[in-house]
Amino acid sequence: MDENGILRLNDCNAERNPAAWSHDPSMMWDPASGRYYSYSTDVYRPEAGLDSRIGIPVRSSADLVHFQYEGTVLSEAAVREGRDNGAYPDTKEFWAPYTEYVQGEYRMYYSATRAFGSSESRIWLAVSDSPLGPFENRGVAADTWGTEDTDPNAIDAHVIWQEERSWLVYGSFFGGIYLKELDSRSGLAKCGDPRELGICISRARRGTLPDGPEGAAVMYCPEEDWYYLFQSYGWLGDGYDIRVGRSRSVCGPYRDMEGKSLVEESRGVKLAGSYCFRADRPRVLTGDGGWKQGWKWGGLRGPGHGVPFFDPVTRRWFFVHHIRDGALVNRIHDEKEGRDSYQIHYMMVRPMFFQNGWPVLSPEPYQGEIPEPVSPMEAEGQWELIVFDEADNQMKTAVSLRLTADSEYLKNGVIFRSRDFENGGETLCVCGFRNSGLAYWGKFLYNVV
Repeated sequence: MDENGILRLNDCNAERNPAAWSHDPSMMWDPASGRYYSYSTDVYRPEAGLDSRIGIPVRSSADLVHFQYEGTVLSEAAVREGRDNGAYPDTKEFWAPYTEYVQGEYRMYYSATRAFGSSESRIWLAVSDSPLGPFENRGVAADTWGTEDTDPNAIDAHVIWQEERSWLVYGSFFGGIYLKELDSRSGLAKCGDPRELGICISRARRGTLPDGPEGAAVMYCPEEDWYYLFQSYGWLGDGYDIRVGRSRSVCGPYRDMEGKSLVEESRGVKLAGSYCFRADRPRVLTGDGGWKQGWKWGGLRGPGHGVPFFDPVTRRWFFVHHIRDGALVNRIHDEKEGRDSYQIHYMMVRPMFFQNGWPVLSPEPYQGEIPEPVSPMEAEGQWELIVFDEADNQMKTAVSLRLTADSEYLKNGVIFRSRDFENGGETLCVCGFRNSGLAYWGKFLYNVV
């Protein structure tokens, strides 16, 4: 978001638009400073105002809306050690950090892989006495060098706590998502061996599409008394998505709404995918927060690799993820893969609610609003609606239809007042699951006056 709390689409300068180029974002609230910190994958864009050296970029905020780019946080010694692959070429960049404040120190788990597409990777733990670093390596928490491609890949770290015990959630594609217990005092593997893999909690059947799972995170919601496993499937450059399964135990099994296991039976319940609402009056590019002719809009593509985040200040749940600008001017055809790719991406903070024991995500990014609930009767009228198909990860364009209070969309969904990201002003939103189990998003077709 920019200084006005608006994510400036089409603007890729991180100084003006700090959410730009944030990939695989995490989120942490720092009790010492009272600020929020989001760490993300290394992206080298000196021309866009980003630090040209690798070392995990960070953005900070006082309110989860207005962010500022703070630079990179790993020490030079940590970077040298993390990049070193012995006889093989150095790692080019670090991926998918997750940071938390534990026992008076800041612990960052970040990934170093041999090469893009390789399953030989390590998850390093680096620590600091400041959220802005410098972070120094403590050791390797997970190591999958020399393993088979049917084993997990040691990237995409997340940590879940159960009272005094903690587990590392990790894995990407290959052997699936794994869980291994950590020594809560040191943050490293409890068994003492970073090569110990742990247990599989999610894995796709071999040879099935879309690709995945990856970018996983586990959270516990005490009000619902469920553990939730979030993960992403699909083509990273376009058809990425957000899915979830749940379990009564942190160690699983995690299942979908039909009771199917996320290990080789189900990809999980899809919560979000590429989508396009109408956008008539977005706030982009101009200094006064207005809009100008020539602005390009093609919806938003490939939401994913996110983390659930409970904000202790507002006492509300959010889901933080990256998403891609779907304007056709940003489309690049990948000759090697034979498919299109959308490269420009942003961090998005999205309110999260619960419906019948399952999380649902807001159709709109968080812009500082309090989501005032609305009754189905109050919400009758003309709506834009998107239903996410379970298997099809192509762009879903909103359709217009009139909803009555007894329609399944208003009767089943969470209805609330929100700010209109695509058009400015206020609007009504609804999110939930159809009777068939498919997730849907809706926006009132005309702004609320």
